[in-house]
Amino acid sequence: MFGFLWRSSWLIFLAAIAAGIASGLSSASLIALINSALSGHFEQATLLWKFAGLCAMVLLSASSSFYLINRLSEKATYELRLQISRLILAAPYPYLQKLGRPALLANLTEDIVAIAGAYQLLPVLCINTAVVSGCMAYLGWLSWQLALILGGIILFGVLSFIVLKEKPKKSMERARAEYDNLNRSFRALTEGIKELKLHSARSGDFMEHSLAASAESYRRHSLSGLTFYMLSSQWVNLLYYATIGLILCVFPLWQHLSQDVIRGYTLVFLFMMSPLSVLTNSLPVFGRAGIALRQVEKLGASLRLQIQQADRVKQPERWSTFHSLSLQNLTHSFHREKENRNFTLGPVNLEFKPGELVFLVGGNGSGKTTLAMLLIGLYSPEQGVIRLNGETVTDENRAAYLQNFSVVFSDFYLFDDLFGFNADKVNAQAIDFLERLHLSHKVSIDNGKFSTLDLSQGQRKRLALLVAYLEDRPFYVFDEWAADQDPEFKELFYTELLPALKANRKTVLAITHDDRYFHLADRCIKLEEGQIKTIDYPAVNLKTDARVWDVA
Repeated sequence: MFGFLWRSSWLIFLAAIAAGIASGLSSASLIALINSALSGHFEQATLLWKFAGLCAMVLLSASSSFYLINRLSEKATYELRLQISRLILAAPYPYLQKLGRPALLANLTEDIVAIAGAYQLLPVLCINTAVVSGCMAYLGWLSWQLALILGGIILFGVLSFIVLKEKPKKSMERARAEYDNLNRSFRALTEGIKELKLHSARSGDFMEHSLAASAESYRRHSLSGLTFYMLSSQWVNLLYYATIGLILCVFPLWQHLSQDVIRGYTLVFLFMMSPLSVLTNSLPVFGRAGIALRQVEKLGASLRLQIQQADRVKQPERWSTFHSLSLQNLTHSFHREKENRNFTLGPVNLEFKPGELVFLVGGNGSGKTTLAMLLIGLYSPEQGVIRLNGETVTDENRAAYLQNFSVVFSDFYLFDDLFGFNADKVNAQAIDFLERLHLSHKVSIDNGKFSTLDLSQGQRKRLALLVAYLEDRPFYVFDEWAADQDPEFKELFYTELLPALKANRKTVLAITHDDRYFHLADRCIKLEEGQIKTIDYPAVNLKTDARVWDVA
C-alpha cells in the first residue's frame, strides 16, 4: 500500500510522512515538557514560550500531514478507479462476462473504498508512531535500564499481536469473498423484483437461501474477524496496564528510583497508551485494505493478460468505407447451464453488402444472439474468419472493427447523456427524431442530455433507437427491437425506419419473430440449433420515402 502511494507521488508522500513524524515528536516533547514542569525544572516565562511553541508545532504539522496524505490518497484512489475502469473497457467482452458484474462492481466500490479509508489513517499512523518513538527516547533519557525493559514489553506485545491477527485476517478474506455473493443477491433483488412479487414461494426461498444466507455469512465472517482483532487488541492493552503496575510496584523494589523518574514513567506511559492503542486498533482497517488492494491488483493483472494492444492499432485503410462483410466457416461453442449441455453455432458462411436488409429468424435458443455477437466482434470465433472489405478481423484490429456497428441489444443500456456526440451538431436532429418517435412530450434534450429516462421499456427502446440513428454507422443490428413496442411502432419500425436505413445504404440485420413483416427483407436467414437451415429471398419489397428518416 505504501508502494502504491509512493508511485503516485513520492514527494507528497515523503512530505506527509515528515509532517506526521514532526507532529508526533512535538507531542512527545510536549509531554516531556509537562513532566519537567511538574517536577519544577522550568521557570514560568521559559515554560510558557516553549509550551506555546510546541502546541503550535503539533497543530501545524498534524494539519499539514492530514492535508497532504488526504490529497495524495484521493489522487491515488482516483487513479486506481480510472485504471480499473480503462482495463474493463479494454478487456474482451467474453472475459468480462466470465468475471461477472458483481465482482467488477465490488472492486470498483467496496475494495477501493476500503483502500481509501486505510490511506486516510496514514497520518494518524505516522503521528502516533512518532509519539511512541519520542516518548521512548525521553524514557530512555530518564532511565535507560527501564526503557530497555519497557521496549521489550512493547515489542512482545506487537509481535504477539502480529501472530494473533492471522486468524482474523483469514476471516476478513472469507468475508470479502462472500461480499461478491451478497452483491449478486442485491442485483437479483433489484432486477427481479417483479418476478419476486408475483411468486411468494420464490420470494421466500430467495430471501432465505440466497440474500439472507449471503448476508449472514458475510456478517459472521466480518464479526469473527473484528472480534478476534478486538481480543488481540485487548491482550495488548492488558500488557500495557500490567506494565504500569510494574512501574509503580515492582521497579522501585528492583532498583532505587527517584519519585521524579517513577512519576515521569507513569505519566509518559499513560500518554503512550492511547497512541499504542490507535496503532493496534488501526490494523483491522489496514488488514481489510490490504485484502482489497490484492483483489484490485488481481483483477488488474487478469484484465491486462486479456488485453491486446488494440488502442495502438489504427483502422486499416480498406475499412474507411464499407463494401462487404463476410463470415467464413465461423463456429462458436459454449455450455448451456440450464440444459447441462454444450451448444455449437456453425459453421456459418454469410456475406453482407451495403444497403441490404436482412432478417435473422429462428426459435429461442437457436443461436441468433450469439451469431450477432460474433458478427459485431464482441465474441471471437473459435474457428473461421471474419473479413471486412477483404481484410481479416484479428485481435489486433478488433477494436477498430467494432466501430462499424450500431446495435440495440435486447438487454440494452441507455445512457442519460449523448456521450461521444457533438451536442451542437446532433441536438436539432435528436429533437426531430423525438417528435417522429412520439417522445417529445416525455423527453427533451438539453446540451446533449436527456431530461429523463423514467420511461416504459418500449419508450426507452425508442430512445436507444434514436441514439443508434445518430451514430450513423455503416452496419445496424437490432435484437428483437419491436418486441416491446405497440403495434403502431412495430409498423413504423418495419415499414419506415428499416427501409430508410436501407435507402441510405446502411446494412441492417434485424433479429425478429414478426413473420408478418418477413416480406420486407431482402432475405431471411433461419437458424435451428446453431445451424443455418434456409436463406429466403422475399419477392416483395416495400417502397418508402427514405428521406423521412434520413440520417445522413
